[in-house]
Amino acid sequence: MHAIRKGFPEAHLSILVGSWSAGLLEGNPDPDEVIVCDLPWMDRTPNRSWRPLLSHLRRLRARRFDRIVNFRVAAKSACISRLCRGRQRWGFDLPKSRWAWTHTVSYTPRRHIVDSYMDLARALGAPPMVPRFRIFPDSVDLAPVGGLTEGSPPVVLGVTAGDRDKFWQVDRWAAIADHIAGRGFRVLINGGPSEGDYVDSVLSCVRGEATGLVGRLSLLQFAALLRDSLCLVAVDSFPVHLAVAVATPVIALYGATSSQQWGPYPNGQPNQVVEPPSHVPRNARATLHIEVSHVTEAFDALVARIGTGNRPVPSDRPPA
Repeated sequence: MHAIRKGFPEAHLSILVGSWSAGLLEGNPDPDEVIVCDLPWMDRTPNRSWRPLLSHLRRLRARRFDRIVNFRVAAKSACISRLCRGRQRWGFDLPKSRWAWTHTVSYTPRRHIVDSYMDLARALGAPPMVPRFRIFPDSVDLAPVGGLTEGSPPVVLGVTAGDRDKFWQVDRWAAIADHIAGRGFRVLINGGPSEGDYVDSVLSCVRGEATGLVGRLSLLQFAALLRDSLCLVAVDSFPVHLAVAVATPVIALYGATSSQQWGPYPNGQPNQVVEPPSHVPRNARATLHIEVSHVTEAFDALVARIGTGNRPVPSDRPPA
């Protein structure tokens, strides 16, 4: 979005997002307009409905956008773009969605998704540029974060993901929390708004001290917390990419998906990906082959590299 804004400084730039992610754009000067639309197949609440989508589509069609740019590869998302019309519709050249576009860009499945997104932005007319993840946590009230970051930087565990195939085992997370606490770090355990029961299960197995974060912070408050943390240890999930955006080191557990395509994007920090052995099939059970020792070794190596106090911050750290 920032690259597109650079390429089209005078354009009216609208972005369509779900209500669950709209808060991430607070304070961001790049979009002129944030359109909130909860696509039902992405809505994880129990009361999701297709009915509001129809009224959204009517309003979007009436806007007659000059260009619609869709960074997703799903056929459903392509269908929404097609129904919105638009003089030009830009997307990736894939069999399941190319029928929706007037302009296509090649897509390489093994390439990191951020680089593919930048390909699409450049094809549209954005200038070549190094990706900068622009989020602005200081634009919101950070009072709830203060008590969580006092003293030495905490370590955040991201134990859940939108897809349960990416979950790890409760007892293993508890063992990781105890290992980190045993090294003298405060442990904060995060999960999605609807995943409090799982986080509570982890907390109940932790022998030492740990604090749950479910429901306590907004997206940008959580970004500020990550910014001031020593590191994040998490399964393949949104917090991995949020930590990357604020230049925080990440230890990411990947099993069912490709870390080459969806792993933490380089952010100047010594990020580490922990994966099953190469012979293990990448499916819902792949994370079972990640042992506690694999993660504790990665954590100890990270601490040895960055120290226990203020970690190095790259000179091109994104605004925060």
